[in-house]
Amino acid sequence: MKAFGETIRDLRTAQDLGLRETAGLVGISPAYLSRIERGKERPPSPEIVKALAKTLAADPDVLFRLSSSTDPEIVDYLHENQEAMNLIRYIKDAGLAPQSIEQLLGTAKEISDNDPKKKRIQHR
Repeated sequence: MKAFGETIRDLRTAQDLGLRETAGLVGISPAYLSRIERGKERPPSPEIVKALAKTLAADPDVLFRLSSSTDPEIVDYLHENQEAMNLIRYIKDAGLAPQSIEQLLGTAKEISDNDPKKKRIQHR
């Protein structure tokens, strides 16, 4: 897997965006973005990671994984929802294989699609 900075550079050049243009869109200096891309800086704050993901049309979860951090919204959600934390801990402790986790995700999506509360909210 590529490093965070290298991935940012690849995404930026694939979008045909210049360093200065990208930095301006994200709200950081071109020098700072250059240092990030060259691996001379630690990965940036979560806010900047999200802004880079949006600007570069990238999956923020991938960028967070590459930056060895977690989206603070996810962390807050886990802290506020003990059941979600219990589920994550169970998955970790059980050592579920990726295929089993995919199955679990599919089941969760089915439950969400059939949730009567969700449907009422969507139909407003």
